[in-house]
Amino acid sequence: MWHDEKKQKVGFSQIGRHGRKNQITLSVHRPIGTAMCLSLMLGLSGCQSLPANPHTEDSLSVNQRLQTIYGNERVDGRGVSDDDLARAITEQNELHPDLSGYHPIVTGENAFAARSMLTQMAKKSIDVQYYIWHNDQAGQLLLKDLWEAAERGVMVRLLLDDFNNNKKLDATLLRFASHPNITVRYMNPMVHRTVPMLNYVTDFRRINHRMHNKSMTFDRQISIIGGRNIGNEYLSNSKTSQFADLDVILIGQVVADISESFADYWASPLAFDVQTVVDKDTVHEVTDGKDASSDFLANLDQINPDGSGDVVSSLSVYKRVIEDSTIDTDLINKRVPFRWTSMQFLVDDVSKIAQTADPNTYLVQQLRTLLGKPTIDMTRISSNFEPTDSGANTLIHLAQQGVKVLILTNSFHATDVTAVHSGYAEWRKPMLEAGITLYELKATASEEDRENKLWRARSQSSTSLHAKTFAVDDHNVFIGSYNVDPRSANINTEMGVLINDNELARQLHNALGKDLLKQSYKVTLGDSGNLQWETLQDGKSVVLTKEPYIDLADKIWLGIMSHLPIDWLL
Repeated sequence: MWHDEKKQKVGFSQIGRHGRKNQITLSVHRPIGTAMCLSLMLGLSGCQSLPANPHTEDSLSVNQRLQTIYGNERVDGRGVSDDDLARAITEQNELHPDLSGYHPIVTGENAFAARSMLTQMAKKSIDVQYYIWHNDQAGQLLLKDLWEAAERGVMVRLLLDDFNNNKKLDATLLRFASHPNITVRYMNPMVHRTVPMLNYVTDFRRINHRMHNKSMTFDRQISIIGGRNIGNEYLSNSKTSQFADLDVILIGQVVADISESFADYWASPLAFDVQTVVDKDTVHEVTDGKDASSDFLANLDQINPDGSGDVVSSLSVYKRVIEDSTIDTDLINKRVPFRWTSMQFLVDDVSKIAQTADPNTYLVQQLRTLLGKPTIDMTRISSNFEPTDSGANTLIHLAQQGVKVLILTNSFHATDVTAVHSGYAEWRKPMLEAGITLYELKATASEEDRENKLWRARSQSSTSLHAKTFAVDDHNVFIGSYNVDPRSANINTEMGVLINDNELARQLHNALGKDLLKQSYKVTLGDSGNLQWETLQDGKSVVLTKEPYIDLADKIWLGIMSHLPIDWLL
């Protein structure tokens, strides 16, 4: 299976970015060896299962203290408080009693600063829900902020999907959860942590369903949601790859819905405290024999400089971002230009992970109901655009009826999910023939697309589209975690907001135009019906007749994957 962020890959075992870095693990040419391998893995798996009691007494205590702080009423961020930030938000809420305010976060630097500074400003609680939380500098810096908030008495609840975790992160989070004001839970955790592949052999059906939601909510008054995970590449400090993404800061009516959704996920039978899942003894090998609950701050190895120039330099980037940000004073002084409008929070029911949810409740169905049929414009920006037969035919039908359909996704060079590109590539020609406009983001804004330079090394720093947003007609814009692919629609849980704003819809529609050719390719049809890639090079239009950065081996691999029955996994 594949998902965005190139992390959720099973079944064809770690297919690399260009389909050839990692080979299929279970070789079909060695059936005896495969059978022996499976037998050994099944033998090692024994009778392990998830713990009968998913929560510790300390964890339950945090919940009880939160109930005391907020009471049993539905908290909507409109209560009176002597806190400067709370007062500023309340005053704005009172001016727009039935609306919500949003402010986009476009750059990774601002995304990091907003999360860090709001964590530092929180007074009561912070609820955090993510698909990926890397144990790198960005991840550890934000954990440090959360720890220091807990030291001030703030109740911190961190809910992470367990698909991408590892022993080092387990050890870090065990230490993090040792604070009396902090609780960490893993959603749908892996049983076998020493040999993760055993999970795919013994429990594939369950672990195939993941929590892809992404949000941070502070004092139940202000939230950040969108497409970003937590890690250097998502927050613009990676030297090898960065993601172009979009978040929104939210206040007002919608925050209550986000808080209630978090509570539902937090209380799910598949949300386990980290202490009940991770055996402290298993992390000794990555902690130099130290106890997993030993001093948290002292063991944040990625943010405690060891004299390495690279470490100090990287940390200085985050330090400068915080020093330059004015989000704290801007919020307190009501200078953040929130746009107020009606807004719907959409989220999959948590029971979708347990495969017990009614498909009519899925987020994709909610979108269909709310949006109806586009009549004028549809603009989609999606990192993973794998429309499937049904989705592609729907878009083609809309275009044939006169709807202006524009799509921006990753080029082959920019994508981190080769299998998804194979599912998208086969539909390019039919969509173009119907009049749909396609743009593919370059891996780097400075790419030189002359024919004699197309095959340069692929190890350079690159940018990949990671945003998940679309606009329909002249008023509806969705921003969230939902990709346009079968996995987001039918397997993983997703979340987002549907914003009713003419101005935002117009900006998104207009974003996909000629100015985009500096950073992307416009895919077109040549006179003979062949695909072409138009871009700007040195200010001049250049048309390529071969797909950029793709060679014969790539073509063969993409061709194979396009004929495999794996659309439902993408």
